[in-house]
Amino acid sequence: MENTLDIVIIDDHNIIIEGLEMLLGFEKNVKILKTYNDAYDFLGDLRGQKLMPKILLVDLMMPTINGLEASKIIKKEFPEIKIIVLSMNCEPKVIYELIEKIGVEGYLSKKINRTELYSALNDVSKGYIHLSEEALQALNCFREKIIAYPEIKLSCREKEIVDLMINGFSNKEIAAKLFISENTVETHRKNIYRKTEAHSITKLIQMVHDLNLLETI
Repeated sequence: MENTLDIVIIDDHNIIIEGLEMLLGFEKNVKILKTYNDAYDFLGDLRGQKLMPKILLVDLMMPTINGLEASKIIKKEFPEIKIIVLSMNCEPKVIYELIEKIGVEGYLSKKINRTELYSALNDVSKGYIHLSEEALQALNCFREKIIAYPEIKLSCREKEIVDLMINGFSNKEIAAKLFISENTVETHRKNIYRKTEAHSITKLIQMVHDLNLLETI
């Protein structure tokens, strides 16, 4: 007899929850313990030991706490719970952070069918990572982009200047904010472009977004 897959669903749209319940209702070894519209409520029940699912299906975009932040908290406090994130979009950077940094076990586009949803639950329950085709392509493209970039290490001052640059401040304005000379700002700008090989503010903005260059600022 197959092991029962005890799952919890979190989505702020009831129609999505009802659709998932209907789809998974065809699978005899899937048991939906509870559904939630808010990840905070689920965290409260977890911490209160009211339930312990094997797998969590969680929406990515939610108003109070999104799927990424919820996954980060759950993986830290309850690492034994396997997480599959559901989304309408396959944003490469988000998928990379969820899979590579946070350690979730799955990422599915909401465009998938019942067969793939069930396959994902089974794969994840066995310790595998499961990405829908669209998500896998996005993750692979992002990995290639990271490999293509040289390792970039910006100083704290350079990060401050990059932040101001991408927010539209001129050399004069940056100098006034940081209490340094315009010549010093210009020197930093040249070093920043040399390190990043960006050569334009548009490219620099893209690299900041892709590589989280300012995450420690």
